[in-house]
Amino acid sequence: MVAQEITKKAEKIRARVQRDTKIYVHNDLSQAATYFNDNIQAKLAEGKRDAIAFDGMACALMIAFAFEANLNFMGSHLLKTGEIKEWKETQSFTKKLDKVFGALEIAIEREKRPLSSMQRMKTLRDTLAHGKPDEKSKDEIVTSKPEDLERGVSLTSDWEKEVKPEVVKECLEDLDTLWKSMIEKSGIDVFDTMTHGGGSITVVDVSPANAT
Repeated sequence: MVAQEITKKAEKIRARVQRDTKIYVHNDLSQAATYFNDNIQAKLAEGKRDAIAFDGMACALMIAFAFEANLNFMGSHLLKTGEIKEWKETQSFTKKLDKVFGALEIAIEREKRPLSSMQRMKTLRDTLAHGKPDEKSKDEIVTSKPEDLERGVSLTSDWEKEVKPEVVKECLEDLDTLWKSMIEKSGIDVFDTMTHGGGSITVVDVSPANAT
């Protein structure tokens, strides 16, 4: 109330303004992945599949982005606590994974879930990011039923199996499992992984409204 009275009577105020913001994109990426997965599940519940592959593509990419953002967040944290000696967000995915999981003493089992799911999404991300033509030719003699010979050419890409509803749902669950494990092993408070901010204003002096 005292501060309010001062500001009402003041023409100008000289004050020290202190603000801290901590913006962590890994939260937004994880929420985006969840959003797209929720869209997929809602469509399936209604018996719909319109544009569901696009939802799956978006979900898969957000999972890949989110996991690497999780590594970057945790790597930065471990650098501050002195548990690792250096951290570069521009390092390769493999090096960052090895460094963070090594410091946190999390087993690096690339061929098993949940980590294998992150590798799948990383591979998909790279495939789409560096998209290139996929051209194939086939010329062969086959023995088959006439109706099988008349079936059209498949225009499905190999990567499309990675954006199926059951795949992205599973990978999203594994993303959450790994993040919880990183938080637990690091000992960091969950609140400190969330975007937040705060600040204070300290009045230095006031120029009255009627001052000449």
